[in-house]
Amino acid sequence: MLARPSVSLFIAVVCVVGCRGTSSNAAPSPPSTADSTRAATSAIADAARELTGTWTCSGSIHGPSGASPSEVRFEARLELDKAWLRTDFVTVSGEYPYKFTSYRTFDATSRTWRNVILDNMGGEATSSSTDGSTWVGESTGPMGRMKIQDTERLVSPGKLTLRGQYSMDGVSWSTGYDLTCEK
Repeated sequence: MLARPSVSLFIAVVCVVGCRGTSSNAAPSPPSTADSTRAATSAIADAARELTGTWTCSGSIHGPSGASPSEVRFEARLELDKAWLRTDFVTVSGEYPYKFTSYRTFDATSRTWRNVILDNMGGEATSSSTDGSTWVGESTGPMGRMKIQDTERLVSPGKLTLRGQYSMDGVSWSTGYDLTCEK
């Protein structure tokens, strides 16, 4: 019967410590999950409004023999219940038949975009962006591990520039593609 007073004391201490009110100078609570979800949905919808559709791009794709004049089809659409923006990059003419599919979403808590890329050479990449325009990350594939930086700039409604760069050492950068696109 000695355990019963100990249990009562434990419950009393828990109630006093755990049930007391919060002081008025406590740190504000983080945004609710609903607020974060609304912010992410809004950011994705805004990006989709600008990018959704089929873009015809021209410029160059770089490979072992240097730059090759190329035409590319770039498509963007919402997927997976509008939680992700999918982009497809497909070379339709030129020496290097490069393709990739990416999925990107917005993390409202960290206020950062996240991007996952898979390409037709067996490569994969992850990158992030704070502005939705410049993406920085890492890639692995046939050339090994490398740093990547992709830039997408909406120049005006219906006009977009795309530039992909990579670096084996994080210091010297090479161009993978440099394109101007129209919707």
